[in-house]
Amino acid sequence: MRGNNKKPIPTKMTIKEASDFWDEHSLLEFEGTEKVEVKFKLNKKQYIGLDRKVFQKLDAHARRQKVTPEALLESWITAKVR
Repeated sequence: MRGNNKKPIPTKMTIKEASDFWDEHSLLEFEGTEKVEVKFKLNKKQYIGLDRKVFQKLDAHARRQKVTPEALLESWITAKVR
């Protein structure tokens, strides 16, 4: 950490300028940031193929329920295998 040498993060940049800027800088160089350790466990997923027309119907159902097709299909399958 650099203590008092930290500066505020620039706020007015184009997307290109921001991209170039963050390619060359670390968040740790700026005020209000500190290094933290994050631990998480990834859930492994198994993917299956669906016919395009079946997927389109699934997607339409999911949109009406305001969920992702993956979440809807998982809920249907989970209910069925119980």
